[in-house]
Amino acid sequence: MTGVDGKWAIHVATLAGSRRYDLTLTTAGTTLTGTAVGATGALPIRDGRAVGDTVEFRLDLVAPVPMSLSFTLRVIGNQMTGTARSGPFPASTVVGTRMG
Repeated sequence: MTGVDGKWAIHVATLAGSRRYDLTLTTAGTTLTGTAVGATGALPIRDGRAVGDTVEFRLDLVAPVPMSLSFTLRVIGNQMTGTARSGPFPASTVVGTRMG
C-alpha cells in the first residue's frame, strides 16, 4: 500500500468548466487500479501505474463526449495535483484531496 491508496475527490479544470470525480484507488506494487465516479456514473481506472509519489492512469469517458483522459498526478500527503490530457486539447489542471 502506498500513499495513494484510498478515496479521493479530484477536480479537473476543463474548457467547459470544473468536473469532479470521486476516486477509489488501490496499488499492488506499481499497478494502480480503482474506479472514478463522476456526473455520468462509475468508470474503471485503465492503465494505472504508481511509482514513488506519482500516479498515472486513463479514464475512458462516454458522455457527454466520448474521449480518453490521461492523468499524471503527484501525491503529497493528503493532496494530489497534476494534469489530465485528452488528444489535441491543452492539459487541464487537476487538484484533489483525500476523503475521510
